[in-house]
Amino acid sequence: MQQEIRIGVIALTDSAPFVVAQKMGFFEAESLTVELVKQASWATLRDKLAYGEIDAAHMLSPMAIALQLGLGGSPKKDVLAPLVLNRSGNAITVSKSLADLISGLIEGETLGSKLRASKSRGERVMVFGTVFPFSMHTLQLRRWLRLNDVDPDQDVRFEVVPPVRMVASLQAGLIDAFCVGEPYNSLAVNEGLGTIVATSNSLWPKAPEKVLGCTLSWATENPLALSGLCKALRRACIWLESGVENRSKAAAWLSTSDHVNLPGSVLEMALLATIKDGTDPFIQFDGAELTEEQRPMFESLVVETHALTSSRSLDSTQFAIGLKPFGF
Repeated sequence: MQQEIRIGVIALTDSAPFVVAQKMGFFEAESLTVELVKQASWATLRDKLAYGEIDAAHMLSPMAIALQLGLGGSPKKDVLAPLVLNRSGNAITVSKSLADLISGLIEGETLGSKLRASKSRGERVMVFGTVFPFSMHTLQLRRWLRLNDVDPDQDVRFEVVPPVRMVASLQAGLIDAFCVGEPYNSLAVNEGLGTIVATSNSLWPKAPEKVLGCTLSWATENPLALSGLCKALRRACIWLESGVENRSKAAAWLSTSDHVNLPGSVLEMALLATIKDGTDPFIQFDGAELTEEQRPMFESLVVETHALTSSRSLDSTQFAIGLKPFGF
């Protein structure tokens, strides 16, 4: 008997494991009938998962921590994130004018010093777009800003923008830069609107980007379905890591209106290593079980995610709770 599962996804290149598992019959092989439900934003996806409107989700890894701890207005919900779907996959893209400012810096100047001088003259504070407050995108943006002598809490302003609206917001001048998953960095470059200045792997190598997420209550009630879901997605990740031909097929599947709805050539930039003159695939699909040797990375993720809303250190109880979604 087939079990029906509704999975929330965002129109991004790294939703590929879900699309591949559906196209290749991996879900069906596990007696699952899966409906992939596109979501307009990460906040919508979070709320629908928390309140049971979807069963599982293509989830930001820090979102699982925010839900578990109830951070920043997130519904407090016990969740599981048993599978890392991909590592890397984000980039920071700046507007042409900001790229010119950076390239024009002279000895003794930093981006931070220029922004602070501009602010002291009463000029507009630059706005950086991120997809969700609790995301690797936000954490990576903050790391990049600090590397460039910019105080992310004082020198710039952050704006949450859904991935599909990021490029249009840059074009309209509503934001000056963004961190987003593919294919929207490639799209900005292709349309002559922006310049990629950093990739997620350069800022936090091998960090867990998207995970399979579900509530603990759903997992408890549906252990066989969860096991089958993990097996199917693991097969999809292995398939995606098995060569250029498979990734090209995935790009074509993702390009349709049911999924990302952009040309396959744009999607291939991340899948086939051409983004920012890469030599390795920009997105690494994972699917492996989490091991103790990965624990330090997830501990850092909990600490940095909590710090987004509080200057106080995590106490030991909160720290342990924040690690629970990942099984540590």
